[in-house]
This record gives sequence, structure tokens and C-alpha cells, in this order.
Amino acid sequence: MMANERAETPVMSARASSATDKTCAHLATGAIRCGQDPYDAVKNPHGCINMGTSENYLMQNEIIAKLSDPKLVQYDHTMLTYNDPTGHPALRTAIAEFLTERGNAPQPLDPNKITVMNGVTSCIDALAFCIGDPQDAFLCPTPYYGFILRDVGMRSQIQLFHVHLSSKPRPGESEPFQLTVERLEEALQQAKDQGTNIRGLFLMNPHNPLGDVYKPKQLHDILLFCKRHQLHVVLDEIYLMSIFGEGAQHSSILRYKTEDIPDPMRTHFTWGFSKDFGMSGMRGAMIHTWNLGIKEVLTHLAEFHQCAASVQHSLKFLLQDKDFLNSYFLTYHQRLRESHKIVTDKLKELGIPYLHRPAGLFVWTDLSKYLTSTTGEAEQELSEKLEQNKMFIAPSAGFFGTEVGWFRIVFSREREMSSE
Repeated sequence: MMANERAETPVMSARASSATDKTCAHLATGAIRCGQDPYDAVKNPHGCINMGTSENYLMQNEIIAKLSDPKLVQYDHTMLTYNDPTGHPALRTAIAEFLTERGNAPQPLDPNKITVMNGVTSCIDALAFCIGDPQDAFLCPTPYYGFILRDVGMRSQIQLFHVHLSSKPRPGESEPFQLTVERLEEALQQAKDQGTNIRGLFLMNPHNPLGDVYKPKQLHDILLFCKRHQLHVVLDEIYLMSIFGEGAQHSSILRYKTEDIPDPMRTHFTWGFSKDFGMSGMRGAMIHTWNLGIKEVLTHLAEFHQCAASVQHSLKFLLQDKDFLNSYFLTYHQRLRESHKIVTDKLKELGIPYLHRPAGLFVWTDLSKYLTSTTGEAEQELSEKLEQNKMFIAPSAGFFGTEVGWFRIVFSREREMSSE
């Protein structure tokens, strides 16, 4: 290089250049392809059927009818000005009352501990910023919803350290893919041996893609593990109201009195409207934390993630109608059961193993008998063959699973998918 020549300046930051590593192409690519050629019973009967993206279509007509109520359209000047970045007080109160009742909380949630944001993705991103520094890590049981890697890592640059679960229970485990404190302890020790600083545990309850609902003792043992090692625990409860199994109960963090939580200052949970209400396009969610220091930082971060005033108005209107909610969830859970049965009855007929779980919008299904070999390449080959035949379901690679051949089949679709 000549003395008067300069090295070319990169057009992007190193941080931006590495961001594509967090995008989880296995989930995104199939959804994009289906979106370009979507199945419609009338308009496009040979289009692609998307049973890979976890969206809830079961109650769209009811939600649209409710949000079309003339009483909802009551705009005023306050909706055109700057508002409380943590969410309108009336919405935070409505969320607190809703979660207190529906989550069977023993004491009312405090609206002042709630921060409203435009989606659980934003909530997780903000919590990651508050909890860890670049190159720190969260423990995360695998398989897990692949975009969590993006949510905690794209901007905050936090890593995920995998806690590997297995379809074959080992001694002391009673179920496939069971999360135990022993597995958490092993992963934490492995992280320490590798020089990785673990700051917390990321946990989905109910779980995506397994559909697990953690038992009360299991969750309490996990919380005690986190306290013992001074780890934060982020509980993503976005499928909180999507438990459809007869007799199944949710061991939500909401069921704890504050004084009974082992380490409330390091315990945080998120919930949103995307799954339980099928409103993923409206971008409404919340963080609840007992840590007032983190809550203060979230107040500032919320400026970047605000939920539109019009959307907040609609969400408040929805939550304040108790009669509507009672009818809605009664119908919703019945439709979840019916849709789950349609899919699992066909899997039984075909002799395909699956994980029978009581929650979520999906079934974790073992298609390994259709693989040409027990490799990731063979799983990708099967995934591509399914897409060629106009069916997208998400492969294990999209969930960082260690056992190839498992796929997540989303059943929360219309029985006859038509826009007419």
C-alpha cells in the first residue's frame, strides 16, 4: 500500500455485520417462501400451507368483530401527543387486572411494575440489555424457539449457552425432554470451564416448541437454582392462556406471592397479545419486574419500543370487557383441543411419534424415520422436500435441537384456509 493510500473503511459496523448470525434462517426462510405463495382454498388452492410459523388463526373472526365495535373508535387529542413511554396507565392497570385474574395470582399485580412495549421480542431485547454485558450468556434449554438467539443477541450481544435436553430420559428423569436442576448444574459448570460468564436463565413456560408446562415443584427448584448461583431468570409466558389440555394447570410465576419468590430482584417475566389473542400484527406486550432499578432503565428503553397509542387504546378496550373474555377463552380452548386432535389423530394414523403436551399452538413431532441418514443435511433435505410439496413445517435446526428429524407442526390454523 502506498504511503498516501488509505485502507477502505467498512460500510457497516462489525456489530451490524455479525447481526445476520442471529437471524435463524431455518425459521425465516420457509415462512418467507410461504408468504410469497400462500395457500387459499379459493384463490390459490395450490399454494404453500404454512404450518411452521407459530401464529394463531383460531379466533380471528371474534377478535376482528370485537375491535370493529363502534364504541372502540373514540380518538381524542391525548392519542396524538407524547404519552407515558411505559404504557398508558389505564392499559397497564387493565393488564395487571387481567393477569391477576387469569393467572390465578394470590395478590394483585402492581401496574407500576409493568412496562408495555411493542412485542415480546422488544421486551426480551430490553431485559437482555439490562441484565448482561456483551459476551455474557444466558442458559437456555434446547430445543428452543430459535429467534430467542436474535432477541438476546443481535443488539445486546449476549450469547445463549445450551442446556441439552433429550427425547430419551436418563436416570432420574420421568419424561422426554425433561428439564432438571441436574442438567442446569451440568451446563453451568461447562460454561465456567469454558470461561463463559453466565448471567441468567431464559425459560419459556409454556415451552416453545415442546408445549411443556413446568410443574410447580420443578419451577420452584429451578428458581432456587438461580438464586443459589445469583442468576437472573427471564420467564417468557407468551403462551400463558394457551393451555388446552384437560386438567392441565400453569405453574406461572404469577402464582407466587412476592415473598415466596426465591430471588424476586432477579426474576422477570414477559407476556403479550400475539399468541393467546392471535394479534401478532398489533405488537403489544409487557414486562413485569420486581427490580425497581431495572424498571427505571426499562422506562428509558421503552422510548425505543413504544406501543402505538391507538393500539394501546384497542388493547385496553379488549381487556376491560370481562364478558367477552369469558366467552373468548371458553371457545378458544375448545378450538385448540379440536385442532390439536385433528393433527395428532393423523400422526397416530401414520405411525409418527410426537410429544403429547397440553399447551401451545404446535406439536413437537418425530419425522426421523423419513430421513435418509441421521444428519442435519438429511433433515434439511426432508424440509426442502416438504416445501417443494407446498408444506412448511419448522425443522429441529430452527430450534437448535441436538436430535435431527424433529419438526414443529403448528395446528392453530383455520380448518379451511380461505380469505373468502
